[in-house]
Amino acid sequence: MPRLVSIVLFAAGTLVAVTPVVPRAQHSNRTGSEWNNEALFDSTTTREELIGMGRAAVNMSHFTLAEIYYQEVLLRNPDDVEAMCELAALYRRTGRLEYARGLLIRAGSLVPGRDDIPELRRQVEKELRVSLARQADSLMAASKFEAALPRLSLLLTIDPGNARHYAAKARCLAALGQSDAALSNVDLALAKDPKEEYQRLRTQISSQHEEKQIEELESSAKRLLESKEWMRDEAADVLQALLAQDPSNEWAREQFRAISGGPAPAPPPTTTPAPRQVLDAARTVVPSVARSLERHLTVIILLIAVIIIFRSPVARALAKRVHDPSPLSGDTATIDVAESLRLVNAAALTGVLTFRTPEGNARVYFESGDPVHCVAMGRHGLEALTYLVKHIDEGTFEMKNTSVRERRTIDQPLDLILHDGATTTAERGAAAKRNLARREAGRKKSRMAELLESKPDRD
Repeated sequence: MPRLVSIVLFAAGTLVAVTPVVPRAQHSNRTGSEWNNEALFDSTTTREELIGMGRAAVNMSHFTLAEIYYQEVLLRNPDDVEAMCELAALYRRTGRLEYARGLLIRAGSLVPGRDDIPELRRQVEKELRVSLARQADSLMAASKFEAALPRLSLLLTIDPGNARHYAAKARCLAALGQSDAALSNVDLALAKDPKEEYQRLRTQISSQHEEKQIEELESSAKRLLESKEWMRDEAADVLQALLAQDPSNEWAREQFRAISGGPAPAPPPTTTPAPRQVLDAARTVVPSVARSLERHLTVIILLIAVIIIFRSPVARALAKRVHDPSPLSGDTATIDVAESLRLVNAAALTGVLTFRTPEGNARVYFESGDPVHCVAMGRHGLEALTYLVKHIDEGTFEMKNTSVRERRTIDQPLDLILHDGATTTAERGAAAKRNLARREAGRKKSRMAELLESKPDRD
């Protein structure tokens, strides 16, 4: 205890001494190893001493140094719940609510019996929900839809039953030209709240989707027509599909007539509906029955159609697909690798996050939002995850919820891996090996303790 008090007092004195050159947390880009050059701690500094120095730094508003102390504790033991809670409180105080929420989710999964962690998490999520909604509305008002998407995705992991967030995400996706994903999100909004506003939004996005399909077909037809003769058959197929989608397209009709040497395909002939044919035959045979059928035929047909539709396995499967949202997926051009990893971590998902890129496929295995293993471009473990975050900019990602049986090769929390971007792969590997050695051998004895134990032997 006296040693701990003296260490904390030393840290307080050091903080006062370095005050002119220590910036606040929001302006600092220095790493833990750079701060350690000030000799604020070493390998003999115990966990209790680091926690005490972190609290002293917080009390003196030196948040950067406090963060370094808490991170050192977590580097030594990633499952230290008290350090997670201290660091989460620091992140909350400095406005980094996403990091605070991720740490509290992990801490709650490690010690589910503590009541204070869920309560603190609810408070952080409430503040984060208000902040993210304000940011998303502001970005959408400024037409920065690409920047608003990650915030809306994180909002939906916090509040998945909010139809307003699904509708806002649908508007962003529609503005970015991703009409398929926009329709899926507006359908989810309608499933949760069938408002007329969302119905109008779906009609608008559906019309935009059809226009986009027609533009793509027309553009494809023009490219094929400008190519050599052997591509004319493919051009004719595309023009037929275009005319089926838009029968009033005179350009497509003229082009089809020019390359096929014949008239353009006519729209399908209109035939008398089968119910009307039955009605006409019945009218000639049994006039009284025909009048009765004519009076009630529409109601009967609608009733039969409703029964068939709602009892159909296809309808049930579609309804299940609408009400059970698919796992996280998207394009790294819209949501980058680091942001997609944060979304999985924030939602505390278990499964495999697959990236498909021009360099090849990569897989990151998660347990309750924590990365446990990564395979990417011939690399494994922390090295693969670091390469993925730093070097992959193009491709798509998709999260599959499934059980994970991979051996743990990543023993650091995700926010530390993403936050300390300047640390090299070799340094992270060395830190992971030191952490594993400490966990196997127990807490390392200080140099003073070793000298005290060796003194009787020399006597």
